[in-house]
Amino acid sequence: MKNNIRLAYILSLVSELYFPISIWLFYYLRYLTFSEIGILTAVKLLSSIIFEVPTGVFADKAGRKKAIVISFFLYGLVMFGFAGVSVFWMFIVLDIFKALSSAFYSGSMEALVYDSLKENGETDQYDKIVANMESIAWIGLFVSSILGGFLYYFWFRSPYLVQGTLYIISGIIALGLVEPKIDSKKYSWNDVWKGNFSGFSELFANNKIAQLTVVFVILGAGYFVASELMGISQAREYGMDSRGAGILFGVGYIVSALISQFYPVLRKKLGGKNLLYIVAAILIGSFLVARWVGIAMGSILIVSRISSSTTFRNTRSSVINKLIGSKARATSISTLVLLSQLPMAIMAYFLGDYIDKHSPNMLAWLVGWVMIIALVLQWIYFRTRIKYESNNAMVRNTS
Repeated sequence: MKNNIRLAYILSLVSELYFPISIWLFYYLRYLTFSEIGILTAVKLLSSIIFEVPTGVFADKAGRKKAIVISFFLYGLVMFGFAGVSVFWMFIVLDIFKALSSAFYSGSMEALVYDSLKENGETDQYDKIVANMESIAWIGLFVSSILGGFLYYFWFRSPYLVQGTLYIISGIIALGLVEPKIDSKKYSWNDVWKGNFSGFSELFANNKIAQLTVVFVILGAGYFVASELMGISQAREYGMDSRGAGILFGVGYIVSALISQFYPVLRKKLGGKNLLYIVAAILIGSFLVARWVGIAMGSILIVSRISSSTTFRNTRSSVINKLIGSKARATSISTLVLLSQLPMAIMAYFLGDYIDKHSPNMLAWLVGWVMIIALVLQWIYFRTRIKYESNNAMVRNTS
């Protein structure tokens, strides 16, 4: 079990040591339009949603180790496939298998680590170990973002070939994991599907929680659109090549890691509500101003958006954890993330088509205004609902 923790650190680094992270758009645009990239993004997101439950059940029934090993080997083969494709339908097939391989890994490592500690009676160390794994993951993103940009510059296929080789080696390393004898809980298909619906009921249990859910979905959708489609395309529009984009996003990742370390202090001094206002202003501001600035200010906006995303996720997690009961906490957070991804999955083609016809920064400007309108409308709606409930309660008390 001790060996499991050591291997978990290594595999956490490798899982985020993703060399195409800052260049994938440059690679795709060699063969595809933004509209086609939008379709691919939608296919990948919908595939992730479909595969998440079955792979989770597989990990619980067949073993977390098997799920992790399959994930690395499959992902490695997919990366080798990307290095040789040039036809749209082949990109679709590979993105579906990439979503499948990610789903096998999702949750399996954390579950294996927890059960390993449980078997040794050391579950009190879980928070510390997960924090260490998170820090290691950020380092992996930082390193791979910069190196991936230079690998692409020297030979555009090399980031995928290096990635495939690394994942195959990691699959071999993962064979050294030991499946814990303790299994926290066995799930049936029926339990899993019921759990999915419980997340929705918790997130919309009353108007207060529902309003926070809607706000988190609006902001989460904005961050997701930025990370999946706009960030790299904006850097490209500003005139950056793969090396510049790699360095830019590397800086964003390392700043995010540093800000994340100060989050408890920021929350204590400013409070969750004020932090939410701040990240919303940074996110929407980065969209609205983008079309009017040059490469220097544009880079600052992108880095600010990336770094503020950490504060947003931490705030979202902190608030939801306090409002949602422990039985449905993990499911509710997963459901919230799913709701934040749905707008992108539905609109991906149209967003890509808009970039083709206009530009990434024009899309950013449009998305910024859509978010403002959505936030204003939700405020009006829930203010009316909460006021109506309060008046009804007063009437009942008077009666």
